[in-house]
Amino acid sequence: MHSRKIELMMEIAPQTSSLQAVSTALNPRAVAILGASDDLLKWGGSMLNLLRKFHWNGSIYPVNPRAETVQGLKSYPSVSAIGQPVDVALIAVPQERTEAAFEDCAAAGVKIILMVTSQFAESGPEGAALQERLLGIAARAGMRIIGPNCMGYFHSHASMNLLNSQALMRNEVLVKGEIALISQSGALAGAMLSRAYDLGTGFSICVSLGNQADLEVCDFLEYAIDDANSKVIALYVEGIKDGARFVALLRRARTAGKPVLIVKAGRTALGQKAVQSHTASLAGEFRVFEAAVMAAGAVLVDDFLELIAQAAAWTRLPAPSGPQVAVLSGSGGGGAVASDLVGEARLQAAALGPDTVQRLLPLMPEAGARLPFDLGAIPGPMRANDPKWLRKVLDTMLTDPQVGAGLFLMTTMPEMVQAANTIVEVNRENSKPVTFVNAAGSAGAEAGARLKAAGLVNFANIKEALGYLRNRLAWEAHSPAISAPEDAPARTAVEHVAASWAPGLITEHDTKRLLAAAGIPVTQGEVARSEDDAVRIARTIGYPVVMKLVSAQISHKSDVGGVVLGVADDASVRRHFHALQQAAGQVPGAVFEGALVQQQARADAEVLIGTKWDAQFGPMLMIGMGGTLVELLEDTALLPAGADAQAVRQAIQGLRLFPLLNGYRGKPRADLDALVNLAQRFGRMAVQLGARLPECEANPVMVHGDQIVVADARAVYAITP
Repeated sequence: MHSRKIELMMEIAPQTSSLQAVSTALNPRAVAILGASDDLLKWGGSMLNLLRKFHWNGSIYPVNPRAETVQGLKSYPSVSAIGQPVDVALIAVPQERTEAAFEDCAAAGVKIILMVTSQFAESGPEGAALQERLLGIAARAGMRIIGPNCMGYFHSHASMNLLNSQALMRNEVLVKGEIALISQSGALAGAMLSRAYDLGTGFSICVSLGNQADLEVCDFLEYAIDDANSKVIALYVEGIKDGARFVALLRRARTAGKPVLIVKAGRTALGQKAVQSHTASLAGEFRVFEAAVMAAGAVLVDDFLELIAQAAAWTRLPAPSGPQVAVLSGSGGGGAVASDLVGEARLQAAALGPDTVQRLLPLMPEAGARLPFDLGAIPGPMRANDPKWLRKVLDTMLTDPQVGAGLFLMTTMPEMVQAANTIVEVNRENSKPVTFVNAAGSAGAEAGARLKAAGLVNFANIKEALGYLRNRLAWEAHSPAISAPEDAPARTAVEHVAASWAPGLITEHDTKRLLAAAGIPVTQGEVARSEDDAVRIARTIGYPVVMKLVSAQISHKSDVGGVVLGVADDASVRRHFHALQQAAGQVPGAVFEGALVQQQARADAEVLIGTKWDAQFGPMLMIGMGGTLVELLEDTALLPAGADAQAVRQAIQGLRLFPLLNGYRGKPRADLDALVNLAQRFGRMAVQLGARLPECEANPVMVHGDQIVVADARAVYAITP
């Protein structure tokens, strides 16, 4: 049996590295098309036509055993019959013929297979089994696979197109661009390609990945980071195969100065179901994905068409210098609406300084020299007498240090084309951007065409333009995480406590032992097994005390009346001990282990701090406003457990109810440094224990000025291989 295993291993050819495979796929010297046809309505026909259309200078080999020529080219009965090296084989044959096609490619020494055929892992167990057999054939031959269930890819700077898209069929040229688009959906890739062309921009590479049976998002992302032609990277993803690698590549892209913009499908339960049926991907929990990628410096965008508009703007517009947005419009109402949306986008409506107003007075009435500018209210003669009037207004406005960017909302107004020309000039010659929103519809088509010709983004609406400004500012301000120094004694103490645990739900008392070992302050307390024990412990701590039900089967004690506050004397201790015992008896399967008697802490605000292990992205840290209303409030922030102090502080300050920690109505301000330090200790503990600590939650963490203490906690422990 051992000798047979060695024999099988010898049969497997060395596999090409992922980066080398992607480079070969995008820069092939020879392509074979299995299923090539004269019929352009068939995949093998349309893709052969599109490969030839843009004058790629490599060798093209149609493979069709029933034809001597296809589209004027010599046809071959098999890939093996070509007799020349083939870098990429496009397989566009029915599913039932794919195994034979793979065997043919393996025998011919093909390096890369592009698999557009569908009905594999995304279609159920039988399709998944066939996909696994194809992977086995490829592995033995050292071939790499793109797809299946994809629409192909192109490399514009090599004039090489293997993407089947209506957008390309209608274009005479393969537009070269600076955006690398990597998409798990082929149809959406086509829609995004069409939007890019409408905006006057193009892609460096455009890749549809489908099922990611072999080569996947990370492989093409790595290539794009190193690609000199790719200045911005746009991703449409449904599921990530390797979360750690994905995050590491996002950090590398950020260090290289290349923004990565992401649209993630599967953000809701409904979306996750749709994703699974589409590409057999596991979408994962969106909040974890969001926290992990944003911490790595990536940008999340809601909509795939907006993704392209933002990516295009990134390649053409300067960065805003600040969050203050100056609004100009051909309509007073349009300016008012835009100003409202500025605030809702978490930006600021700019206000001009007195010096700027004075410099504007020769150009407009004093009443008009205030933001938002209503261009329709400026007397016609003032504009008509100076063809450079709008340019002077914009240049003057942008010199104001309290203006970070401009937003020009073009309504149906006179001189729309001239306004568009001016916006192009201003963006070319100023260090601050002026985004252009065409609200004039078809009436503004000529103005929009002027922007397209100049390669400047014509945003579809106000929210899209503001989304770009907000995301660009966040990306420019992002700083790499700084690792906190390790606390070696705490690390040893945490391991000692964890070693004593059995897998499963950990009681509050034992969870607090772990937290205390990690250097996290917890309320003093002890588990009482009898009424007499409870009285003794209460006297030692000092009245009033808190009493809590202890049962490994009951996680949320307050839900069953298992928490009693303000217990003030011995008689009350005995009475409540008995009541807690009865409460446990009302829960099927629950075992009463005693009552936790602990000190009662004061609080001006209650905070939740917890950790969660995610199979894709590792340990995560949650911070929020706590107490019994935590689910109702939903006021929490999620970030990687290893987040630095600055990131943790920003997360806390971003909570809606942060004012409760910041001296609301005369209450003492929380010691934010101490709270940040406590949260970081949680994070370090979660990083240390990894998958052994699936969940740990402290709620409430009682905050009273500089007195911060964990009053309740729970955890789940697991034994990992």
